[in-house]
Amino acid sequence: MLKENFKNQLIKYQFKFLESEKSFRIKLGSCQEILVVFTSDNKISIEDKLTKWNPLSGILKMSLRNAMIFQSISIFLFWLLFLIVFSILKFDIEYFEFATMVLVGSWGFVIFWGTYYLIKLENFKRTLINWLDE
Repeated sequence: MLKENFKNQLIKYQFKFLESEKSFRIKLGSCQEILVVFTSDNKISIEDKLTKWNPLSGILKMSLRNAMIFQSISIFLFWLLFLIVFSILKFDIEYFEFATMVLVGSWGFVIFWGTYYLIKLENFKRTLINWLDE
């Protein structure tokens, strides 16, 4: 009953989804998917995935949380690489300032897109809970 009501709501609001025996894979835009799993003991599991070729995870398919962690660590490592190369080649301080601006801009990029996908995810979760409470 719960699964059928959920399916009817997805159809009513024209969400693109794939249905399997115990789950739904719902597309939220072109880069984000939500997996809703209905278990036999009436529990619901909600998982998010960023699809390939999105602004946060690039060619990798991973969850939103993992993508933000991955991007933050990789940006910091690239910044350290810049600093090492600049210190070895003895560039001016202007290049250090440039590398720092790139670091800050990249983190801004990750925060912007992470927030965007997080808002979409949380809004859908809230909608899902409202549908299931009806």
